Amino acid sequence: MTDWYYARGGQQHGPVSFEQLQHLVRTGGIDPAVDSVWNSTMSGWKLAGEMRELFDAPAHPQPVASGGANPYAAPQSRWDDPSYASTIGLAEIVPGSQPIDAMECVRRGFDLTKRYYLNIFLIGLVYFICVSGPGFIWGIIDMMITVATSREQGGPVEPGAVRIVLSMFVQIILQVFSIFLQLGLVRVGLNLVSGREVSVGMLFGEGSKLLRAIGASLLFGIAFMIGILLLIFPGIYIAMRYGQFLTAIVDRDLGVIAAFEYSSTLTENSRVNLFVLALLSFLIVMAGMLACFIGLIFAGPVVWLAGIVAYRWMQYGSDAVRDQPGTETPMLAG
Repeated sequence: MTDWYYARGGQQHGPVSFEQLQHLVRTGGIDPAVDSVWNSTMSGWKLAGEMRELFDAPAHPQPVASGGANPYAAPQSRWDDPSYASTIGLAEIVPGSQPIDAMECVRRGFDLTKRYYLNIFLIGLVYFICVSGPGFIWGIIDMMITVATSREQGGPVEPGAVRIVLSMFVQIILQVFSIFLQLGLVRVGLNLVSGREVSVGMLFGEGSKLLRAIGASLLFGIAFMIGILLLIFPGIYIAMRYGQFLTAIVDRDLGVIAAFEYSSTLTENSRVNLFVLALLSFLIVMAGMLACFIGLIFAGPVVWLAGIVAYRWMQYGSDAVRDQPGTETPMLAG
């Protein structure tokens, strides 16, 4: 069954069934002349009044199915869940109605980095140690094994099958741990941009989403590599369209497919600007590297937060980059 979404009063609602959509039209819950509807088979949003099938036959609302009875069911991908709406001070916009401004996102990232730099530096330091530390330790252990083996054999030796398998296993574990930390880092970024409290402990607080993140990362990586092999441009398009999947998993607790669908919808009319933002981010990082790499301590957070700001902009519009008048409290904080 196809899930439908509708936009009313500048806010997006759904998913609902087709029968529920018909019921909303007939009972005044949707204004055919003003409100828009969409599903994954459509190229874009349409006015409800243009969808004649909504008026063809009487319909009765159907209850929304729950996955609660199935312990293996993916989380419900409700974009209008009250738990999301109650934590943000702005109303969601219709996807694509306010394309992002890459320069404004960078500017906001710069301002937030200055404002919260001490917290960002502390959390970033812990993140860097956790990401690089295990790999560094394994590198030392591997080198010690190599030296010991060479001494026993009286010269350089090729690594055996057991050692190769062990190295591959360790690399997989390190990659999984890296994804785990990325989830926590995304949560920290979302909280910073939204004017909420952050802590080092948040880096380790998104473990419930790890399996979904691993599956989605594998699918995205395969699709991206295939796209790059097909003359590069398809890979760039895939990255711009579906690249928000990890943030969506953290922000909305979505399943793998739902996260890709959400990213695809969210980035509508902003994909070119996201590419511009990626280019600006690259230039900022290069500038940081030219400053004897010390500049990366500041450039890295700016680029990171600019990407999170772009995500919030696509959800809540240009007000996502503004503070409440006369304060340093983001409008996202409510």
